[in-house]
Amino acid sequence: MRIGDLARKAGTTMRTIRYYEQLGLIAPAARTRGGFRLYEEDELRKLRLIKNLQLVETSLSQVKAIFEQRRRGRIASEVAGGLSALLEQQLRKVQQRIAQFRAMETSLQETIEILRCCAECSFEPGPNVCPRCPVITARSGIPLHMQAVIGLAHCANESAGHPSRMPAEGSDRLLTAATSNGSRRSDTD
Repeated sequence: MRIGDLARKAGTTMRTIRYYEQLGLIAPAARTRGGFRLYEEDELRKLRLIKNLQLVETSLSQVKAIFEQRRRGRIASEVAGGLSALLEQQLRKVQQRIAQFRAMETSLQETIEILRCCAECSFEPGPNVCPRCPVITARSGIPLHMQAVIGLAHCANESAGHPSRMPAEGSDRLLTAATSNGSRRSDTD
């Protein structure tokens, strides 16, 4: 089939196919007398496989390494070791990303919980007020997203020429309503 047919069947563009050729991921089986590339069904299968691998965040360099490992061996024992090492490396990267996403999820959840309490607060947010809030001090640390909220509030106040309004030291009013609504984290959270 010609490159246009291949692109249409694979759900990609001719430009992408040419790029994959440059990378050595696919290759035309032949050319017509007029110089048109002709591809076999194997290349269509490769294109679909590449597309699916990219959906699970496999880079083109990783795809190329997998394809090259497969080409190097004729029997499974010649291929298995190299492919296992490549895939184990990719697995470690995926596990790291999962850990990062879990940390982000926790930060987002905790920040949302804190912000729900902030809805009851009458103080101007900022680095002089928020870190002393009982809702925040009851936690092991300030979630990353909340740090951004506090920092942005501080930056906005400074750019407007207003220092953060700070309650009197030891003020009992500081988020009294927020802490009484039962939003403190327990050890089971």
